Amino acid sequence: MNPAPMFFVAARTLLGRKKAGKIPKEDKDGKGASGRRLSPSQGLTGAILGIGISLVPLLLVLVVSDGMIEGITRRYIETKTYHIQVAVPDNFGSQEAASGLAAARALPGVVSASLETNGSAVAVSASASSAVMLRAADQEFFKNSGTTAYLKILKGSLFPRGNRDIVLGSALAEKLKLSVGDQLTIITPNQETEEGSMSEGYAGYRPRLSFFRVTGIVSAGYRDLDAVWAFISPAAGERLLVYSSCYSFMGLKVENPYSNSLGEIRTSLSESLDPLYPAWFDSYLVRTWPEVERSLYASFGTTKTTLIFIMGIALLVAAINLGSSLSTFVVEHSMDIAVLRSFGATDRAVRNIFVGAGLLTGSLGTLIGLAAGLLVSVNVNALIRALEWLLNIGSSLFALLTGRQAVALKLLDPAYYLEVIPVTIDFSQIVTIVLLCILLSALVSLLPARKAVRVSVQELIRKSF
Repeated sequence: MNPAPMFFVAARTLLGRKKAGKIPKEDKDGKGASGRRLSPSQGLTGAILGIGISLVPLLLVLVVSDGMIEGITRRYIETKTYHIQVAVPDNFGSQEAASGLAAARALPGVVSASLETNGSAVAVSASASSAVMLRAADQEFFKNSGTTAYLKILKGSLFPRGNRDIVLGSALAEKLKLSVGDQLTIITPNQETEEGSMSEGYAGYRPRLSFFRVTGIVSAGYRDLDAVWAFISPAAGERLLVYSSCYSFMGLKVENPYSNSLGEIRTSLSESLDPLYPAWFDSYLVRTWPEVERSLYASFGTTKTTLIFIMGIALLVAAINLGSSLSTFVVEHSMDIAVLRSFGATDRAVRNIFVGAGLLTGSLGTLIGLAAGLLVSVNVNALIRALEWLLNIGSSLFALLTGRQAVALKLLDPAYYLEVIPVTIDFSQIVTIVLLCILLSALVSLLPARKAVRVSVQELIRKSF
C-alpha cells in the first residue's frame, strides 16, 4: 500500500476537518471567498499535550535519580569504600602490607593503594556524645585526586599527623559542638578485657579512654557520611584499633571504576597477592565497590525503579486517553471513512490510516515531552533556586503583613542532601523511553482502527438520506 494517503489522512486527523461553507473575502485569515476554515480536533490536541506532560516528570525522575545515585556513589567509592578492597587478617601492620601494596600499585590501571583500619567507638565531648567510625588511613588515601575531589577541608588540615590528632566529619563535629583545637575523648573496648573473663569490670567490659585534639573538619557533601566518621593517623590506629571488631583492608583506586576493566584488575590483583600471602590469602577476599556496598546500591535501584513505575503509570493513562480520543474521532469521521471505503479502500488500508494517526499523534506528544523534559532536567538546580527565592519572597511578605518573623525556606538542604543535584543524561535510556512511547501510541490505536474497519457504508448512506 502507498503510505502517502495514510500519512495525509493522519495529518488531517491532527489538523481537524474542514468546515463546509464559504467565508467572506474580508476574512482576517486572508484565504479569500473560496477559503475554508479548519477546526482542530480538541480531543487529539489534548491527547498530545497529555502524553507530553506525562513524559516530563518521567524524564525528570530518570535524569535526577541517575544524577543523585551517581553523585552519592562517587562520594562513597572515593571517600569511603575505595574501588577495590582486599580484606587482611587482624593485626596486619604496615610492614606486612608493604609488599602487597607495592604489587597492587604495579598493576596496570591502578592509581593508588593504601592500608586502612576501621573500628567502632564512642566520641564524647563536653556537650554531647555519639557513635563514630574511626578510620586509620595513610597519607596516600588523602593525596589521591578522587579523595580530594569529594572530601573538602572546611577547617584545619585534612590529614591527622600526630598520635593524638583527629579529623572529624562536619555533621559529627556539629553534633558534638566541636571546632579545631577542641579536646575529644574516644572510648573503645580494651583488648585485655575482651580476652579476659566475664568477671572483669562491668559484665566483662572495661572501656579504654583515649584523648584527642581536633585538627580538622572535613565534608564529603553528604550528611550520612559526615555524621559517622573520624580520621586518625595510622600510628594511632595501630595503638588503638586492636580489638576484635576492627576491620583492616587494602584499598585500591583505579583509573575507571565504572568500566569492565575493574573485574580484570581484580583478577590480576588476586594472582599477584596469592604468592605473597600463601598462608591466608584467597580470591574471595578481593571485592569490588558494587560488592562492598551491595545493599546500598540495591536500595538506590529499587527507589529509582519505583519512581519510574509511578511516572510510567501516568504515561500509560495519557496513552489510554489517546486511544479514547481516536475512538471518538472514528465516530465523528465515520462519513469520511465511508467515502474512503466507497472508493475502494480495503480494511487493511483503513486500519493502517488510523494506526498511523495514532503514531503521528503519539510522536508529536513524545517530541514535545522530550524537549520540555530535557529542558527542565538540565536546569533543575536553577529552577529549585528560583522556586526557593519565590517562596522566601512570599514568606517575607507574609511575615511583614502579619508581624511574624520570616522563616528561610530551603527545598534541598545541603546538610541532608547533596549540595547540588548532578545532572546525568543517559541517552540510551531516553531513546528507549521515546521508542516505548511511540510503540504504546501504536498499540492503543489498534482498537480505534479496528472500530474504523467495522464502519458500514450502507448504513451511513441509509442514515444520510
